Amino acid sequence: MKSRRKGEARLNVVSIAEEPVEQLPYTAAAPGSRGVIYGYLPVYFGGMLGLPDEVDALILASDLQGVAGHLSADEMHSPRLIGEELPEMLALLLESYCPRCDPERIVVLLCGDLYGDPAQRGSSGDPLPVWEAFRSHFGTVLGVAGNHDMVTAEGKARLAAAPGIDFYGEPRTAQHSGLNIAGLGGVTGRAGKPNRMSEEEYIGELQKLLRRNPDVLMLHQGPDVPAYGLPGHAGIRRELSAGPPLLLCCGHVHWDRPMAELDNGTQVINTDGRVLWCLPLRSWIKSKSLLFQAAFENSTRAKLTSRSLP
Repeated sequence: MKSRRKGEARLNVVSIAEEPVEQLPYTAAAPGSRGVIYGYLPVYFGGMLGLPDEVDALILASDLQGVAGHLSADEMHSPRLIGEELPEMLALLLESYCPRCDPERIVVLLCGDLYGDPAQRGSSGDPLPVWEAFRSHFGTVLGVAGNHDMVTAEGKARLAAAPGIDFYGEPRTAQHSGLNIAGLGGVTGRAGKPNRMSEEEYIGELQKLLRRNPDVLMLHQGPDVPAYGLPGHAGIRRELSAGPPLLLCCGHVHWDRPMAELDNGTQVINTDGRVLWCLPLRSWIKSKSLLFQAAFENSTRAKLTSRSLP
């Protein structure tokens, strides 16, 4: 499939909802692996310009480190990972808020760390069930490994053989749904540990990808943005700022905001602790009206119920 012609609009997120449309309860290991914590993974809608005609929406996610639901110790014997349950919830939201969206025309970007053991903080494991769960609901699933994703040789073979899935096990670019999408997994760190590269090697691979002028770049480790006090890797920021603007999806460290823009116009989407569902701007406006209508109906129903109580 051909990439965009010169002069065509690049991807540009123009709006992200301030409130989540839904939240998925989860259980994760507490700091120091001292028990568990109960949290909620929020899902936000956003509107964007520049999506190809063959794409109805982008779903961006990473760092799904835990199991679905608020579980007691007795319920931990066969939990589902957050990323196994999340696609089902997103599919239901699709029916409610974007009924004209075709699931087969939705592109999912998974930016690593999709496994989590609620008994051990920072655990590593096999994210294969998450990949397969997303593909069972949506047409195209792309992504990179995080530093805690241990994809086996058998798992890589299954992903490579599955239609609609592209796991970027090595740094590269590929054409998907009219977009030139690049991916570089892992983090900088001590050589010899899984999913880690030396600083020099990582930056070198990033430079190679940027020279291919991608529309979208998937990283696990993202840049810092000093202007907003957002943590990350300064070297990654410098390389991104020196190139043409693009859309970057990443995670690894949490930001208190979902998006920041670098000096050159590159938009950085951080999905640690959140999921972002980007719709073409026209569809986003329609979805906002449906969200407002649903909120109004729920509010009205609550008031009527309270009035009827003795």
